[in-house]
Amino acid sequence: MKKSQILMNRYLGRWNVHIHEFMQQHARGLVFFKSFLTHPRATGAISPSSKHLAKVMASYVVCAEAELVIELGAGTGMITAALLNRGIPAQNIIAIESSADWVKSLRQRFPKITVIEGNAAHLPELLKTQTKPISTIISGLPLRSLSKEMTQAILANIPKLLSDQGRYIQFTYDLRNSVDFYPKEYQLLEEKRVWANIPPAKVSVYRFAARQNGAS
Repeated sequence: MKKSQILMNRYLGRWNVHIHEFMQQHARGLVFFKSFLTHPRATGAISPSSKHLAKVMASYVVCAEAELVIELGAGTGMITAALLNRGIPAQNIIAIESSADWVKSLRQRFPKITVIEGNAAHLPELLKTQTKPISTIISGLPLRSLSKEMTQAILANIPKLLSDQGRYIQFTYDLRNSVDFYPKEYQLLEEKRVWANIPPAKVSVYRFAARQNGAS
């Protein structure tokens, strides 16, 4: 085989990979848009969060080998991929998603993680069979778009499920102060605005004051 033909085959092979990735991303985008049209409040945005935003969120995750990371509203899997890229073992990740279409897509794309179909407001029930401690709950849920009752249920359950010194990571497109939005036991550790995302987003990391001294 001539050198020019070998180079051409390599070139075509790389383009096939790029085309495949583009088609996968396009398909996930269509699922996202379909979900937005069907359930706009639960989706919260017309396009999925960016890789840059997901990478920032994953950078705050602290997870020991025997601990779990729970992802709420996994959607197209952008944050899931960032968690895996950060080095979180697939067997330590549990993704919670209410959309059947996204659940199917997540299971195909990430066969080694656990994907649970269900509403995050029922988190204790969804995780009742899990025995490992939960070190991090990371959320892509549009809490400000959900009903007040659903948001209150989600925020009430999070501190009950996390281990001591566990942390909760949430992003929002609302760049204003969040002091009045969260219950009093939510203690803000760190906050970062991600201007590279469209629209710009804010990542907030919380712990719980009552747990700082090992209290349950």
